[in-house]
Amino acid sequence: MRLITDVLRDIRKGRPVEETTTALADVVRAVDETGKEGSVTITLKVKPAKHGGPEKTLIAEVKAKKPIAEIAPAVFFSDEDGDLHRVDPRQEEMPLGEAGKGGDKPVMDASAFGRR
Repeated sequence: MRLITDVLRDIRKGRPVEETTTALADVVRAVDETGKEGSVTITLKVKPAKHGGPEKTLIAEVKAKKPIAEIAPAVFFSDEDGDLHRVDPRQEEMPLGEAGKGGDKPVMDASAFGRR
């Protein structure tokens, strides 16, 4: 009995073997990056000749299912216009200064916070 690897090498000058090898390497890299599983599938379709007989047409398909890394969620703040911002546009910015060396002088003036 002829080995399937020999048959695959005879299809289109070994193109299915090359495509499967590349697909497997891509899937392995994606599995390493994501920690999730992936797969490579080789499908061989065998079609009979239109009028019978020993002639067969083989069609090779290579499919790879690479795992996809999840994108971490991000927090945004919306404004009245529906725009999104990384910093809450309704919150006042806290004025901070450089801490002095010694002394009883406060680092920031509490009146800068605009009492409501």
